[in-house]
Amino acid sequence: MKAVIFDMDGVLVDVSRSYRLTIKKTAEYFLGQDIHISQIQEYKNKGGFNNDWDLTERILNDNGKKISKEMIVNVFQRFYLGEKHNGLIKNEEWLLDGNILEHIQKNFKTGIVTGRPKKEAFYVLERFQKKSFFSVLITMDDVPSNKVKPDPFGIQLALQKLKSHKAFYVGDTVDDMKAATRANIIPIGVASDTKKYEEQSKLLLNHGAKWILKDINDIREALE
Repeated sequence: MKAVIFDMDGVLVDVSRSYRLTIKKTAEYFLGQDIHISQIQEYKNKGGFNNDWDLTERILNDNGKKISKEMIVNVFQRFYLGEKHNGLIKNEEWLLDGNILEHIQKNFKTGIVTGRPKKEAFYVLERFQKKSFFSVLITMDDVPSNKVKPDPFGIQLALQKLKSHKAFYVGDTVDDMKAATRANIIPIGVASDTKKYEEQSKLLLNHGAKWILKDINDIREALE
């Protein structure tokens, strides 16, 4: 049976007002100046920033600030998690319709490969009651720091656990498309930014996407 493996952020979960906003607020905390959300997307488009802590550090470095990774992570997590998950994490919304997900689960093996820490990935799946729909969950904790996307390690690990060689990987970044291509499976790109759809879809296609979705809920068409 074929497998469908999903990235989480920007694909299954809307993180525009959680992780993306946390990057912005953390950078602004240390810089004392405004950072526009579009600047964050520009870094994502370049690739190599699957980890949002690393991306935040790069923004700071590019603006002349050298801050220890430990301090960056502490401030980042304070904004994101808050006290007992009352931080920006509470702004997240689940994107994939439950009926569509149920259909996929019945016809494919299903998994997730995400750059989130395991605790945060489990939290969102449990919060939205979607944990049972996925047989495999590969997170930051399962992947060596030098093997994150665009390295195919995480996807290959998921394929191994799913015992599947033919699969789709659904992601929204250049790194997702590169990782899927290197794992020899079919990359499906999600270009959900309606204002920059053409630019985003072209970028994903140029890095290996075989299909572009404007909305994750159109995915059944890509799998047929």
